[in-house]
Amino acid sequence: MHKRTCTLGLVAVMVLLVGCSGSDGGGADATMDSKGPEADNGTAPDVWSPGWVCILGAGDDPPDYTQTLGCPTDFGALASKAAAGGFSGTRSLKTVVDLFDDALYFQNSLKYPLHFDFCTAYLSGNGKPPVGDTATFAATEYSSKYRRFLLGMLTHYGAPGVWAYEIEPWDTASPEMVTAAYDQLRQATFIADDLYFHPTSELVHKVVAHLPDHVKVATTEELFEGIDFLPLNLGTAVGQLHFFDVDALEKKEAFVTARDIAVLDRVPGDISVVAGIITDALQTPLSHINVLSQNRGTPNMTLFGAMDEPALRALENRWVRLKVDAFDYTVTEVAKAEADAWWEAHKPPAVTIPQLDLSVKDLRDTKQLGLDDIPAFGGKASHYGVISNIGDLVPVAKAFAIPVFYYKQFEEQNGFDKQLDELLADEAFNGDIAVREEALGKLQDAMAKAKVDDDFLAMVLARLEADFPGIRMRFRSSTNAEDLDGFTGAGLYTSKTGDPGDPSKPVEDAIRGVWASLWNLRAFEERAYRSIDHRGISMALLVHRSFPAEDANGVALTNNLFDPLNYAQYINVQLGGISVVKPPPGITADQFLYYFLHPGQTSTFLAHSNLVKEGEDVLTRDQTYRLGQALYAIHNTFGKHYQKPDGFYAMDVEFKFNTDPGEEESRLWIKQARPHPGWAVGVDEGETE
Repeated sequence: MHKRTCTLGLVAVMVLLVGCSGSDGGGADATMDSKGPEADNGTAPDVWSPGWVCILGAGDDPPDYTQTLGCPTDFGALASKAAAGGFSGTRSLKTVVDLFDDALYFQNSLKYPLHFDFCTAYLSGNGKPPVGDTATFAATEYSSKYRRFLLGMLTHYGAPGVWAYEIEPWDTASPEMVTAAYDQLRQATFIADDLYFHPTSELVHKVVAHLPDHVKVATTEELFEGIDFLPLNLGTAVGQLHFFDVDALEKKEAFVTARDIAVLDRVPGDISVVAGIITDALQTPLSHINVLSQNRGTPNMTLFGAMDEPALRALENRWVRLKVDAFDYTVTEVAKAEADAWWEAHKPPAVTIPQLDLSVKDLRDTKQLGLDDIPAFGGKASHYGVISNIGDLVPVAKAFAIPVFYYKQFEEQNGFDKQLDELLADEAFNGDIAVREEALGKLQDAMAKAKVDDDFLAMVLARLEADFPGIRMRFRSSTNAEDLDGFTGAGLYTSKTGDPGDPSKPVEDAIRGVWASLWNLRAFEERAYRSIDHRGISMALLVHRSFPAEDANGVALTNNLFDPLNYAQYINVQLGGISVVKPPPGITADQFLYYFLHPGQTSTFLAHSNLVKEGEDVLTRDQTYRLGQALYAIHNTFGKHYQKPDGFYAMDVEFKFNTDPGEEESRLWIKQARPHPGWAVGVDEGETE
């Protein structure tokens, strides 16, 4: 490792986001472990190098701080725990250099997770200058030339075995400040000359060219070369270990079941309910199957070489327990009886959905909708109603909603209600996923050709002529079993385009197509997995203008799921209309944290789109700022509904930038906002022309 340009490769980014570890390569043992050095809380030798010995006893209560570290055990006693879904697979210890007396402190980061808390407790008063309030501290100590403290972190990256000094991604510390702190750490720790400086963002990387030669630099790409295990969703599951060719799954030549631990040769665009997932190819945090894993609460990981891993192949078709942790994973054989008992004890919690309100029959402007209207207009349209009323900072397309009543009318007028009752009572249908796939496909084909009520269709066409003349429209699903707190229903249903002036895009076809998607196989499987009553749901429709020529599209979280203590917006965006969640093979998107509330509003890029010129971003700085304003307004508006005192809260937002004919400036449009269910997000994957 040496001083050079910092490159954030996609594999490097993924490890940075979701953890790092190494695989022991295993052999054919029934139990496989992949464990980083810090997973054992520093059980390294007591003597690191000549002259250095541990200063903290292994069984002692850790102090609030120390000014030297004698061995990895000392580090492990004070370092923060790995966070699921964040910078997991690493351990970090907050550091403070007090320039008032040039003293270095390694703070107990379990007790004092913030620099401010430690500095207030130990470095304010009693002969030292007062620290002041938190706002002044943040503005001064991370951004000012005249700061009192040099604030940073000592981080251990387990798999490459690298110790790195780091500063916050938004910190504007000068090269002299970085060097001074780096030198203090070298002298006060067992790491000595094995310490590296790791630039955590493009902003921080600007100092690298100006650092003296003795400051060794480890780029993100270099840190994570050779990583083969990436934990995407942590957890434990029991099931049968089966290997699948994704092409066969997509051609319906093979099927997964809810009790499979599925080893996949590549990342599929979609997958029915499974107990756990291991992919032989890289996933991203917003990959669709990770969204599904998060919504289902099932473990998910990447293991390069998984299809040929001897220890996994030795367990093929056997009942196993898969455990995915931030630092390691295990796959252990279990007896069938144990598997049955585990499933009985770990049935996923049933989702309670709003009871349908079939009394509402008017086509309603979304500005008249709120969250209380979900029983009549579904989750998507009702949330759209809330964002429609936030104000100019959150631009949304004019829209109206068709209530759930008309889908139920369509079912009954065409006899589909009776067909569904017969299917749901059929033993073969319930017992065989292949039978379900065929039967639901036939049902959808019939729905796509069935008659739509004449009076209803005339009412819709009249509304389009009055409010949206000559405009191509988008018809989007809005059931009472999606966009709920705790169950997003991401990607379960389909959206369609309808245009009264285009014979190739009949409005009637668009409506029937979206209604039929209520019986998509994966939607059915997902609802069954969460014990949702299939006959208790109905499909409302959200209707607004189409955006056939997008400049950019994306999905964002309104909060920082990687480090909740530091507010940032997590933004994924791609050029044009190419999906950021299910992209074509080899296509990457911009992924970055936008520190909207921090001075300078810097961004930390985790990955870059390979569809734009090198050195460029998908969004301009002005576009990013406009998006940041909208995300912050959405975050605050929905916080009163979804924010819980002891839990992480964020809204999952879809957006796009579009330039209409005759316009010179690309405009932001907010397309959707729903509560974030866990630590993953998803988009409506039916959004295709």
